[in-house]
Amino acid sequence: MYEEKTVQVIDILEEDQWIQKLKTNGGAGQAILYFVCSPRVNIGDTIKVNTTAAKLKLGTGGWDMVITSLEKDNYNEGSGHIMKARYTPCQHSVFAVDSPEHPDHALFKLPFELHQKKVLLAELHSMLPIILGAIFMCKEDQHIGIVLSDEAAIPAGLSDHMRAWKSDPRVHVVTTGQSFGGTAEAVTIPNALQWLMLKKQVDVLIISMGHGTVGTNTPFGFSGMALAGWANIVGALKGESVWLPRISFREKRSRHFGLSHHTLTPLQHFTYAPSTLVLPALERYKMEKFDEQTKALRRHSFIKIKYEEVEKWMPLWLNWYKTNHPSIHTMGVKVEEHTDYLKGIMASVKYVQ
Repeated sequence: MYEEKTVQVIDILEEDQWIQKLKTNGGAGQAILYFVCSPRVNIGDTIKVNTTAAKLKLGTGGWDMVITSLEKDNYNEGSGHIMKARYTPCQHSVFAVDSPEHPDHALFKLPFELHQKKVLLAELHSMLPIILGAIFMCKEDQHIGIVLSDEAAIPAGLSDHMRAWKSDPRVHVVTTGQSFGGTAEAVTIPNALQWLMLKKQVDVLIISMGHGTVGTNTPFGFSGMALAGWANIVGALKGESVWLPRISFREKRSRHFGLSHHTLTPLQHFTYAPSTLVLPALERYKMEKFDEQTKALRRHSFIKIKYEEVEKWMPLWLNWYKTNHPSIHTMGVKVEEHTDYLKGIMASVKYVQ
């Protein structure tokens, strides 16, 4: 299915250097415009929007996506010849750090490995602000490198959190594959890791994806399967992959109760590189559930399972969170009400500190 509508802009709800959030008189009633894809619009302008997700009442359907303005032609001058969102109506060129015309291109001729550096692998976008908060809570002057892949939302500008991070000089976001809109662009995840280590000399590395992960209720049909590929890349570069666990003891779905199969499945069946799964120390019955769920993982010599005590971190992080909104939700739940999920993420951060 595909649906688009012609609507009118009746208000500009928000605007920064990357996007406009618009109120419209049709479709979902609100739309997001990416400046790399469409020119800035004004109140009263007529625009064309993609309304498919809202029509299908999907989780990704809260906003329509602006296709184009019917008031003006679009032209954004820039250098670079690496195309992102290729062969779609919003394809555009970027000045990728690994492109031959980029001044950093010579850097990629140097030998590179991670020298056992720990790399955090985060399936859900909601994990990222929790990670950043915990890291800066420990040490404010650390520099963080985030590599975003393209298994979920490809525009980094969709996230309010992401746009705030891109304005923070301590945070370096590299969008790879078809994803775009980071503080830097790269063609592949290995090149993004190399650039962040050699050029930005970051203290912490994270690989993640944008909003809108997909699941099909089949064993291998979900976006988080990408973590196995990320882990194998990190292992090939002689690094250590640290898997952030997806934990919930309030889930009604059995496949996500305790330690989610979105963590277990790619790690157990598709990963071949040294990997560490860090779990939080919780109540006894929850630890017994972890032991039951990780039996198969323990048969693999290259997988380590570690436990971290993070109870003392919780009030510190929640205090940080109160002064660093916007709010964070995961699977429709406020994270402050999802303490086991928080503790799982903090356990991994503690392990890499």
